[in-house]
Amino acid sequence: MRTILLALFITLLFGACTSRGEAPNPNTGPPQPEGTGSSHSPEQQGHTFSISTEAHYQASLKSISTPGKVISLSLTPEGSAKMTTDYLDKNPLVVDTGTWTTNNSNLLLSLRRIGDKDSISLEFKTDGEKLIYTGAEFGAEGLTLFVKHVAESN
Repeated sequence: MRTILLALFITLLFGACTSRGEAPNPNTGPPQPEGTGSSHSPEQQGHTFSISTEAHYQASLKSISTPGKVISLSLTPEGSAKMTTDYLDKNPLVVDTGTWTTNNSNLLLSLRRIGDKDSISLEFKTDGEKLIYTGAEFGAEGLTLFVKHVAESN
């Protein structure tokens, strides 16, 4: 019995001494789920936001002064952005155009309202098929834009 315990101890000691002390390989974990297969949804590679085709997002918000509002955002792979706000009343859409870039895993929009000189910057945290506004401009409920899948025309 002593011999078996001694052999086991020596084997463990030898194994500990010959280990190279390398951290475990993060790529050996279980496979991550693939995307939904839609060519209109954003691609998340690592922590970087990127798209290969035009992507569309949309949110419906409550409003005190109007029946509500619908905010739509379109992004192109080339970096163009267009945000429209429909207050669901008889007034025309409010249109902001500009560009998008990334900072770490966040999406940064630099937009200018059509007919206005001033530009605005909006930052969104990317989370799968949704964008979450990081500022306070949209009130306590905030703004979360969800992917809007656009049907392809024939």
